[in-house]
Amino acid sequence: MFDKNLILKNWLQQKEVFIDNVIISRKRPTKDSVHDLRVAVKKMRSYLRLNEEVTKEDWKDSFTGIRNLFKTFGKLRDFDISLQLCRRYERQNQLPVSAFKEYLSVNRSLLRRWVKDAAKNIHEQQPVFDRQFSYFNELFAAEASQKIIELSIEIIKKIKRGKKHFKKNAHEIRKLLKDVVYWLKIIPKSVKAIDLKPLDRLLTYLGTWQDHFIFIRMTKQYAKAFVNTKDEKNVLMELIKKAGLTQKDLLTKAINKWDELEKRITPLKETPPLALSNP
Repeated sequence: MFDKNLILKNWLQQKEVFIDNVIISRKRPTKDSVHDLRVAVKKMRSYLRLNEEVTKEDWKDSFTGIRNLFKTFGKLRDFDISLQLCRRYERQNQLPVSAFKEYLSVNRSLLRRWVKDAAKNIHEQQPVFDRQFSYFNELFAAEASQKIIELSIEIIKKIKRGKKHFKKNAHEIRKLLKDVVYWLKIIPKSVKAIDLKPLDRLLTYLGTWQDHFIFIRMTKQYAKAFVNTKDEKNVLMELIKKAGLTQKDLLTKAINKWDELEKRITPLKETPPLALSNP
C-alpha cells in the first residue's frame, strides 16, 4: 500500500530523515543535521499542503511542535549563514568586521545549545500524520500524478498573475515554487510533466537572495544596537552595500530565469490526461 500511495511513500522517507537528524542534534547539532532536518520538515509540510488541497483536512494545529522545532533550527541556520557571508565579504573587500563576526559566532554557540535542548524535548515519533494521506490509497499512480500536475499548474498560474510584484513577493513565490518542485518530484519518472532543473536553479537564486536578506537585516540590527563609533558604522554600511548589490543581482537572475520558464511551462495548461499503465 505504501508503494502505491505516492505521497505517503515520500512522507515516510522524510519522516525518517527528520527523526535521524533529531537524534543527531540531541548530541551535537551540525550544519548538515540542521539543514537536513529543515529540508525534511519543508517537504513534509508541503505534502500535507498537497493533501489539504484535495481533502481539505486540517493539519496545522497538530504540526505545531514540528513547526516550533523548525523555527528554532532556523535561527541557528540564520547565524550560520550570516557568519559565512560575513567572512566572505570581509575577505573579498578587506573589511575589518571582527567585532561583528564575534557577535555572530557567540550567538551561534548559544543557539547550538538551544537547538540541542529543543531536539531533546521533542518526541521522536512526533510526525504522526501517516493516516492523513489515506485518500491516495485507492488512486493508481496515473490518477495521483494527474491530480498533482493539475494542482501544480494552479500554483504556476498564481505566480504568473503576481509576476509584476515579483520583488515584493519573492519569498512567497519561493515557497510556492518549492511546493511545485516537491510535488512534481513525487510523480514517477516515467511521467514527464516539466523539466525541474531550471526550477531548481531559480530556487537556488531565490534561496541565496533570502540568505542575503537575513544577513543584511542582522547587520542593520547589530549596527543599531551595538555600534557607537563612526568608523565601525561606516564599515558595516559598506558591508550592507556590497551584500545589497549581490542580493539585487540574484533577484534579477531569478526574474530572468522565471521569464525563461514561463515560456516553457505555458503548454502545461494543455496537458492531456496521463496514459500511465496501472501497477
